[in-house]
Amino acid sequence: MAVSPVSQTTAAAPPTRKRRNWLPLLMTLPATLAMVGILYPFAIAVYYSFTNIRIVSPDAYKFVGLQNYIRLFQDAAFLEALFNTLLFAFAALVVELVLGFLIAVLLSQQVRGVGIMRAMLLLPLMLAPVIAGLMWKTMLAPAGPINHIFGLGPYPWLAVPWSARFSVVFIEIWMSTPFVALVLLSGLQALPKAPFEAAQVDGAGYLFVFRKLMLPLLQPFILIVLLFRVVDVIKLFDIVFATTSGGPMFITTTVPILVYKEVFQFYTLGSAISKVLILWVINYVVSFWLAGRWRKSTASIG
Repeated sequence: MAVSPVSQTTAAAPPTRKRRNWLPLLMTLPATLAMVGILYPFAIAVYYSFTNIRIVSPDAYKFVGLQNYIRLFQDAAFLEALFNTLLFAFAALVVELVLGFLIAVLLSQQVRGVGIMRAMLLLPLMLAPVIAGLMWKTMLAPAGPINHIFGLGPYPWLAVPWSARFSVVFIEIWMSTPFVALVLLSGLQALPKAPFEAAQVDGAGYLFVFRKLMLPLLQPFILIVLLFRVVDVIKLFDIVFATTSGGPMFITTTVPILVYKEVFQFYTLGSAISKVLILWVINYVVSFWLAGRWRKSTASIG
């Protein structure tokens, strides 16, 4: 059977070589390098947490297994530091969320001077935590302006156990509440007006509107605020270091402060890293849960 010229030409044509598109790989290269730059030091830290490595002799160490982690839960100083860390985080988050919401509601009203109030709200966010801590340390000194204004005499705020804890939490709240308020303010301004107008026409009370409309619609903003603040407040170091350095005794010592002292005073790097990883696990679990709730809340609203 004769073969047509067209068939011969088609059969004889060499296979075409597909050109590979390297653009997607080049676009993901920075993210890949960043991931390697994060995971490699993290993997090294995990490995060192199973050793007795010391800063003064980094080459002379041996593998000790779970010994560092077992000692953690037998160490009263670590347990107290972990309790302080979680206590400060919980107290600060609750107060920041309530105060931030109230300030956001106030700033969402169309009243005179609200623009100046919004500008003043940014002032604490412009200060570095160490600077804010040193500033409040001066103000809370026995001869400082706080005692003078309220007529308390030479009261040592940062030397008495209960007031030292209160002062650390107060400074953290003073610094971070503006961030919470600004995020919630943006959430309030983004809420749809139709449901609230319908509720007003139906004569619904403010409590009903708050529980059934405002709070559910604000849930994604509340969760994203909690996500950012949990990650930050569990690592509380700067304010404590600048004000009390963990004292008096261990009353205000957090896990980051304890790790700092262990590394730079006793040089036990392996044990210190194990403490950091325990705190990282707690932070990761809470953040992962909040991120999941945030995804569900945005999906339900959308």
